[in-house]
Amino acid sequence: MRMKKVLMVCTGNKDRSPTAAMLVAEMCAPMWVTSAGTEPWARNPVDHELVEEADVILVMEDAHRRQIVERFGDSHGDKIVVLDVPDNYYCWEDELIHLLKPRIRAALGIHGISEHERHKLEKGTRQ
Repeated sequence: MRMKKVLMVCTGNKDRSPTAAMLVAEMCAPMWVTSAGTEPWARNPVDHELVEEADVILVMEDAHRRQIVERFGDSHGDKIVVLDVPDNYYCWEDELIHLLKPRIRAALGIHGISEHERHKLEKGTRQ
């Protein structure tokens, strides 16, 4: 079985999409995940290869969906999911994490809680 490839996209690839990618990794989902930004100055600018290889593209805003379709073609539109996460959060901000987790789970069909997440929760309640 081939591992699902997920691309997380925001504007600058500094806060939202890297946080989203790390959350998927923490969920221990059997997926390949990376993140990119739509702007040329982004840490990892989105390119044709990333868009082409991705099975699912999770974007933070509808503007990101439009930019990807305009730059890389309508054929990628069906694999884009808009998470509706505004650009007013910092990387690993608690509010961002609480907003992203359920939206990522729903978009990717991830159910339950991973062992890693359970361990973090148990560790936090003991302190």
